Amino acid sequence: MRTVLLFALYLFSFSNFAASELTVFDHLGQKHELSREQLLLMPQKEITTSLPWVDGKSVYSGVTLQTILETIDLPISSQVTFVALNDYKIAVPKEDFDDYHPIIAIKQNGEFMSVRDKGPYWLIYPLSSNPSINNTDFHAKMIWQIRDIHL
Repeated sequence: MRTVLLFALYLFSFSNFAASELTVFDHLGQKHELSREQLLLMPQKEITTSLPWVDGKSVYSGVTLQTILETIDLPISSQVTFVALNDYKIAVPKEDFDDYHPIIAIKQNGEFMSVRDKGPYWLIYPLSSNPSINNTDFHAKMIWQIRDIHL
């Protein structure tokens, strides 16, 4: 019985750990895995905005893609593909990161986001401060439950 409980605890711990990993695949297909703790050590940025899926304004905090790539010494490509836990994929042009500075959010209103709450990572654009991008094209780019980033 004790062995079964320990094994169950191990599986539960591993699933939480795995869900907190963000994997960046470089141009050669090499994996660069980042833990939530590593992401939190990077310079954080906040975006306060309203989103179609959330009531009222929320404060999202996280890191920019540029910060992540600078930290692991990788160049940004002309298009970046994000993949969610459910295998949803979206390609985002480099210009979006230069023009709108979206973040890969780790927290919403100071709390880590669970998978149930669109976490552990969510690409957030500043819709409230850029009303021209508050449309379905940009909403589709705001991928949640991010698992992988492909350069």
